[in-house]
Amino acid sequence: MDDGITIRPLREADAEAVVELYAKAAAVEPRLGPVTLPQWDQFLKLPQNRGGRDFRVAERDGVLVGLAESSLRDQGAHHTRFLKIVVAPEMRRRRIGLALFDEVLAIDADADLTVQTLVSSDWPAGMAFVAAFGFVHVESEIGMKCVEPLQPARTLAAARATIEQVSDVTACAGEVARIHNAAYASDAAFRLYSREEMAQVLTESEVWIASEDGQMSGFCLTELERNSMWIESVAVDPVRQGRGLGQLLVYRVLAAHDVSVEHPCWLNVSSRNAPALKIYRRLGFRPQHETCRFSAPRGDLLAARGRRFQ
Repeated sequence: MDDGITIRPLREADAEAVVELYAKAAAVEPRLGPVTLPQWDQFLKLPQNRGGRDFRVAERDGVLVGLAESSLRDQGAHHTRFLKIVVAPEMRRRRIGLALFDEVLAIDADADLTVQTLVSSDWPAGMAFVAAFGFVHVESEIGMKCVEPLQPARTLAAARATIEQVSDVTACAGEVARIHNAAYASDAAFRLYSREEMAQVLTESEVWIASEDGQMSGFCLTELERNSMWIESVAVDPVRQGRGLGQLLVYRVLAAHDVSVEHPCWLNVSSRNAPALKIYRRLGFRPQHETCRFSAPRGDLLAARGRRFQ
């Protein structure tokens, strides 16, 4: 690595430099960004990111040239460290990404700790990096887009459900956390939330819920952008799945926001979640791109680092 490069923890004052780094990276790899200052601030506030405590940056002559986003997520039975590395295009091939990777691996001590990372399927350099370390492809996130919502068949259960946007998100945080933890428990990217942590997440989202007989059955969290919207998360209580509630909930959200060619809706769904993929297709969503999720034990990554990169 260039002797002029230093690696250090992220600082609050780095925010504008991070936004600039993402803009440069997105010019070469559009899937990486761009990121606005409000989006970066919101991202750091997520419970798993802990204000960027485990993030690292690479700096050269006072200029931020690399970033490693790193968060340790509680998945119930175990913990998983999630990792993302961004390097300025003009500074690549100088082992900056490798140095940031080393810093993140040094945070933990457990050799069996799982490390995960996401790489766009059309990013050759990223795919080569994970291949060199022996990461295993465990699933893909399928990015889907809807410009013409299709109304689902109306089931008896859906007809009885009440769909509404919630104004007091703190009042429903406990139930949203409960349903989230139950519905996503088997997902590779699962993150266990407490009521307090979910309340923090909900303050940054538009929250819709489906209720039956006064009891919450499911939820949908959305993020609104200037010319589009994202469905960040949608889940139905496992004991109430398979009755059309999820389809109706998402459709009502799409209809409320007049989704169209000029104002599309986006979401990501796991390639392993066949039922969800089927539902989204029925609602008018179409696949647009694929981001691959890779996983490996920390000990295996350290061994590969020693063998391949001296």
